[in-house]
Amino acid sequence: MKKKIFSFQLTSDSKLHQFHFSLSNLLIFSSIFFAILLISNYYLSKKFSEEYYVDQLNTTDLKYKSISEELLLRISELENDIKSFEERDKELRTYAEIPPLTENQKSRNTGGSINSENLTDDSSFLNELTKKVDDLSFSIKMQKDSYDKIFSKIKSNEKMYSHIPSITPVTGYVGSGYGYRNDPIDGKRRLHSGLDFAVNLNTDVIATGDGVVTRAQYDSGWGRYIKIDHGYGYETVYAHLYKIHVKKGQKVQRGDVIGKSGNSGRAAGFHLHYEVHKNKKSEDPSKYFFTGYIK
Repeated sequence: MKKKIFSFQLTSDSKLHQFHFSLSNLLIFSSIFFAILLISNYYLSKKFSEEYYVDQLNTTDLKYKSISEELLLRISELENDIKSFEERDKELRTYAEIPPLTENQKSRNTGGSINSENLTDDSSFLNELTKKVDDLSFSIKMQKDSYDKIFSKIKSNEKMYSHIPSITPVTGYVGSGYGYRNDPIDGKRRLHSGLDFAVNLNTDVIATGDGVVTRAQYDSGWGRYIKIDHGYGYETVYAHLYKIHVKKGQKVQRGDVIGKSGNSGRAAGFHLHYEVHKNKKSEDPSKYFFTGYIK
C-alpha cells in the first residue's frame, strides 16, 4: 500500500513553499508532542506540589514552635506562682500553728523545666508537657486543700488569731535581720534578737496584734520602748522610740498607733528595733509577717 501523502503550500511575494508529510509522520509527531507536554506537566506539577507542601510544613512548624514556646513560658510562670503559694502556705501554717507540708506530701510536684531542644520528637515533647500539666494540677489542688484547712483552723478561733502578731510594725525596709551579727556600737558578735527597720524620725509605729501594754518606759539600752503581751504565749517589743502614745495596762488592737520611731537609747541612727517572743523565747519576727493577706 502506498503511503498517503499530505501537503500544504505557503506563498510569498518571491517564492512558493511546499510541505509534504504522511499520516504516519503526523501521528509520530503528535505522539512526541503530547508525550513532551505530559512529561513537562508532570514535572512542573510535582515541583509545584513539593514547594507548596514544603512551605506549608515550614509555616506549620513555625506556628507549632511559637505555640510550644508560649506554653512553656506559661508553665514556667505557673511554677513560679506555685512556689510563691508554697512560701505563703508555710508562713500561714506558722501563723495558724499547723505543721508545714512534708516533702512526701509535695512529692508529685517534681519540678524542673521542659527543654524542647532536648526532646527528640513531637510525641516525647507532648508527653512531657502532659506530665508537667498534671503535676501543676496536683500542686494547685494540694495548695487549695491546704488553704481550706488553714482557713478552717483560723475561723474556728478568730479571737486567738487576732492576738498573734502578724503584720510589720512600720512601713520601711529591714536594715538588720534576726541572728548573730557584729554589734554596730561595740563591734562584738552577739545575737540580734529582732529586726531593725530603717525609718525616718517620727514614723508611726503600730501594734502588730491585739494585746495589753505591759511596758511603756525608758531603758538605757532600748531607750523609749513598749512591750505588749498578746496572750497565748506571744509578746512583742518596740524599741528606740521617739515618742510613746500608750501607757502600761492599756488595751490595744492590731493596727493601733502606739508610738513614733526615733533613736533613743543605744542606737546608731533612726530605726525601730522590733522583737517577737513566743513562750519567753525570741523568734525571727519575719516568720510572722502576713501583710496583704492577714488583716
